[in-house]
Amino acid sequence: MKKNLLLTILLVFLMVMNGVLLFLVLNKPDKRKGPPRMFISGQLGFDKGQQSEFLEIDRIHHLKMREISNRSRDLKEYLFSRIGDTNFTEQKLDSITNLIGRLSADKENEVFSYFKRIESICNKDQKIKLGIIVQQALKRGPKPHGPPPPH
Repeated sequence: MKKNLLLTILLVFLMVMNGVLLFLVLNKPDKRKGPPRMFISGQLGFDKGQQSEFLEIDRIHHLKMREISNRSRDLKEYLFSRIGDTNFTEQKLDSITNLIGRLSADKENEVFSYFKRIESICNKDQKIKLGIIVQQALKRGPKPHGPPPPH
């Protein structure tokens, strides 16, 4: 009898804990509320005219970034499809990797130009806020790839 009561209490406790865990997992706030353009626009408080200009700047930026990414991906696919090709020389490898490097530089230039174009539609206070947003994004930066550096 005592054994059954103990098992029942344990079972109820585990069910309650599972319910709490599910509640916490499912109600976890989403840190990212929409695309970055909505964050930037919201933080800078654009008026309707600025919002319209910003959306056009953002549309063009995304087209350029997609084009650069597609070209880079195509070059990488070509490069790695040559593994095992005995006619693939170091000179060809250098040529393709240099092209990929230039595309990476183009991407960085486009991101810089994107923020300069946004800055051009901002008023004085918005320019200050934009600078803060960019600096905070740079501090966070992209997540590193590969193993951590040795200590």
